[in-house]
Amino acid sequence: MFLIGGPAFSGKTLLAHLLNQGQIICLDEPDFHNPQQSHRGIPFLEEMFPGKHFPERPKETLTYAEAVDLAQECEQVINPYNLGIKTANWVFVEYAKLFNRLGFPVIALVRDIRDVLAEGPLPEWVGGEEGLDDMYGFIWRSLEMFDLWLRYEDLVTDTEKTIGKISKLLSYDLKVFYTWDADSVHRTMLKLDRHDMLKSGTLSKSRVSIWKTSNREFSAKIWKTAKMMGY
Repeated sequence: MFLIGGPAFSGKTLLAHLLNQGQIICLDEPDFHNPQQSHRGIPFLEEMFPGKHFPERPKETLTYAEAVDLAQECEQVINPYNLGIKTANWVFVEYAKLFNRLGFPVIALVRDIRDVLAEGPLPEWVGGEEGLDDMYGFIWRSLEMFDLWLRYEDLVTDTEKTIGKISKLLSYDLKVFYTWDADSVHRTMLKLDRHDMLKSGTLSKSRVSIWKTSNREFSAKIWKTAKMMGY
């Protein structure tokens, strides 16, 4: 089992899609711990693996430890598949603590926060520019707890090398693909307009450094975060 995550809109969904191949299954925010969102976990696995008998979907909120135990049960059901979980922000770090303790690989993906802001309005749950900045800073300060951290920019401009690093960590020979059938994208990944590029079926570099031509003004705090993260 493995975990991937990072701050909001850092390219995690794209990475999860690229990792869905062979005997790797990477679920998009299955939220095993949250009964209001857990339809993305066990029910989706039941669709993917008809005839397999999965644990019952919990009706009550689970602790993160209980959720990880449940995910391990699900992975046993789909053996020999390796089950990956993609999540974000604070939840990602809480899961990462447990994955670390159990010896499961944890991969983080970061991105230039200016590009995220240049893409357009943020969902209300982000908390605006300040909320986004808090998320990015929190993940960056947590890098030491991840087995591997990557940049979105490298994922789309140096894909072969980036996927190669993940292959080594997961001990699995991942293939690199730059195009795909739009129907192969898990429907759970298409949550917002920002995810529509997955439906294009092409790995694109077009969202890198878009802040430079966006005419968007950034606060001193955003510039500081971008510099802190090496941008």
